[in-house]
Amino acid sequence: MAGANDQRDQTIDLDEPLLVERVRRGDREAFGKLVDRYSEQAFAVAYGFLQHAEDAEDLAQDAFLRALERIDRLDRGSPFGPWFYRLLVNAALNRRKYLARRRMEKIPEGTTGPGDPAADAERAVLRNCLASAVDALPDDLATVVILHDLEGFTHPEIARVLEIPEGTCRSHLSRARRMLREGLKELRHP
Repeated sequence: MAGANDQRDQTIDLDEPLLVERVRRGDREAFGKLVDRYSEQAFAVAYGFLQHAEDAEDLAQDAFLRALERIDRLDRGSPFGPWFYRLLVNAALNRRKYLARRRMEKIPEGTTGPGDPAADAERAVLRNCLASAVDALPDDLATVVILHDLEGFTHPEIARVLEIPEGTCRSHLSRARRMLREGLKELRHP
């Protein structure tokens, strides 16, 4: 997950507060630079919650629009990244709840190239089992496990995004993993 951490490290530079100030004054080009910096990771986080590329892309775009609309709510001098990821996570949780209410039978995704159909089917079943197990977690636990295990966020980064102590982040992750193990056992052996 070095790529995810590298992108976030690049975003914490000296010109970011200047970009935010320019965005506050209506500079769309400055906002475009922030979007460029965070778009890849925003999509990855959204995909971690939704497990569907088009929904994740829509959600990431919606989160950027929401950030633009609410940029004046970002405290001056505060970093854009954690604030933006909090907007994104909240939107992802809301979208997950909405989709869960209207969920229909999912068709497993195929692979893009030639391969073993049995192995592809097994991967699709495993992916669906894992997605079901994550969906069954309480939102606070699902959020931590998605950010940490799927997206490579560190405990300090998650704590900053979710505005919780690092110890709480660690205990949420431990509890989520335990619940996932139990949930996957139940799915495999009903």
